Amino acid sequence: MVASILGKLRDLLCPTNLYNSTRSYFSDRMATFHTNTYSVERKVSMGCPQGTCCGPGFWNVLYNALLNLEFSSHTKIIPFADDLAILTYGKTLTEAEVYANSYLTKIENWGRENKMQLNESKSKTMLITRKMRHEDINIYLNNIRLERVTDVKCLGIHFDSRLTFRKHIEHIAEKSRTMIHMLKKMPNYTAV
Repeated sequence: MVASILGKLRDLLCPTNLYNSTRSYFSDRMATFHTNTYSVERKVSMGCPQGTCCGPGFWNVLYNALLNLEFSSHTKIIPFADDLAILTYGKTLTEAEVYANSYLTKIENWGRENKMQLNESKSKTMLITRKMRHEDINIYLNNIRLERVTDVKCLGIHFDSRLTFRKHIEHIAEKSRTMIHMLKKMPNYTAV
């Protein structure tokens, strides 16, 4: 990943002084683990340091290359932090599968080139249609068929496969009921 970040900085024509500072930042890194009686120190040669001020910037430099991959008008990529939603349109279920699988293959290749593993167990597929569909959709990541779900939560909004937003409304209503219940328990104060 470090080599990929440095390569992307070169591609972006990063000023030499910033590039050299970044290269220095990634070299000779050590990770230390302490307990009350034991301490271990190891050299770190992979990954981007977590919890640093510049970590999100380095991630953006790397992630930007993924977002700049060419996709057809049938696909929309929506990134958020280190998550990615891929929306694919097809006139038929088979056409949607073909588009989705080809784009996921392209993203897998990007991940391999940048020494990143995509987690298929956290990846889900959802067929969005107003028609009743009981057919399976076969979308693959890392040669593993992704689980099909009927609803997904994205950026705090619950989307369902028919875009009714019932689950989201139920969730908001339950949160509101809980809040009202808590407010009812509070003592009444009057200003003097």
